[in-house]
Amino acid sequence: METGIYSIFADLFTFPREDVKLKVEECINALSTVGGYPPEVIEDLKRFRKELEDITLDDLQGVYSYTFELTSDYTLDLGYHLFDGFKRANNLSSIKSMYREKGFPYEEAAKGELPDNFPVILKFLDFLDDEELKKDFRESFVILAVEKMAKNFERNKRNIYSHLVNAVYRVLEKDVKEGS
Repeated sequence: METGIYSIFADLFTFPREDVKLKVEECINALSTVGGYPPEVIEDLKRFRKELEDITLDDLQGVYSYTFELTSDYTLDLGYHLFDGFKRANNLSSIKSMYREKGFPYEEAAKGELPDNFPVILKFLDFLDDEELKKDFRESFVILAVEKMAKNFERNKRNIYSHLVNAVYRVLEKDVKEGS
């Protein structure tokens, strides 16, 4: 099975390892091959790649942990950006049920993360062959949460991950507008 663009992005939003630069190249190449996305997407990925040259892996891992695990404004748990308390719990339950109904290997993909974890959701979007459900889920949940996360990053453009968030937001935005 060919890896889709969402899954490639999902890999970039996981804890960085030695292969992070290769993953960025894979994403740039995949987007270049697919085409149709705004040029800003690849520009943002190239900015991310350039900043990777100036940071050690240890420092990048520290930035990742601080950004996505210790700062709620940037959490990868997308439901946090849209819901509080009971509504978020219901949302988590609904997403997990959707995974189960569609046969998505959640436990394997999540590796202990919550159902609304962004990399898990991106992998699910690539897994999903129900185009109507994919469209609805992107429109009613994913794009709204990523938009809020992107707006939070606008206040912190010096964070290396702002480029990555902007890139994936533009990809999702284009896909939502075109219903692809």
